[in-house]
Amino acid sequence: MKLNYREKLYNAYVSTYTSHLYDEPNLDRIKRQFPVWKWYFGSFLPRDKEAKILDIGCGNGGFVYWLQSLGYKNSEGIDISKEQVGIARNLGIPNIKCADLVEFLKSKDKAYDIIFARDIIEHFKKEEIINILSLIFNSLKQEGTVVIQAPNAQNLFGSRLRYGDFTHEIAFTEGSLYQLLRIAGFKEISFYPTGPVPKGIKSTVRFLLWKMIEIFLRFYMLVETGSGRGIYTQNIIAVARK
Repeated sequence: MKLNYREKLYNAYVSTYTSHLYDEPNLDRIKRQFPVWKWYFGSFLPRDKEAKILDIGCGNGGFVYWLQSLGYKNSEGIDISKEQVGIARNLGIPNIKCADLVEFLKSKDKAYDIIFARDIIEHFKKEEIINILSLIFNSLKQEGTVVIQAPNAQNLFGSRLRYGDFTHEIAFTEGSLYQLLRIAGFKEISFYPTGPVPKGIKSTVRFLLWKMIEIFLRFYMLVETGSGRGIYTQNIIAVARK
């Protein structure tokens, strides 16, 4: 059977893409990301350590490993890339499955307290994204939360992430993500930047310099449009409740 372009690329996602960008993953390198994930996502985690958490498009399982290290033993991840899932298993990270997220979510009605969709929805076409967000909505318990991270088209270099991976189909803004989440039925929608995380001297300097650049970008938008409102980091985080 002839493979489509997605299947060809995902079957070799590590060997043709991630290995070119990042060092070979190991648990020590993954642990270096813990402060970043805590900064970006820590405030969205449920108090109940028994909460059921799903990370769709989990890659090598590093984010699930972080959740499990915090005591969320009922956290799990899925990814369509066999190479990525193989790395997770070699690292000994439990609860990682190789699965198509659409087929997986169809059988998970009201199963999760929180679903993370980091760097995943941009890999799909518009009609697919609407369907995926509806499936996520149905897979969440009442009052459940979805946390999305995606390329931010409002960033000055928005095309960098949009076209940085051949499997990317789209980038987003606050407006387009709000529109999609409301159509899927979500409420209490809020948005957050990413950007440098102050965890040492160098990163703190980057953080402060970024804040200066952000002021300039807000001023630029204020001059052109009359409003400096917006998020200007290369990624944008959206959080919405069912």
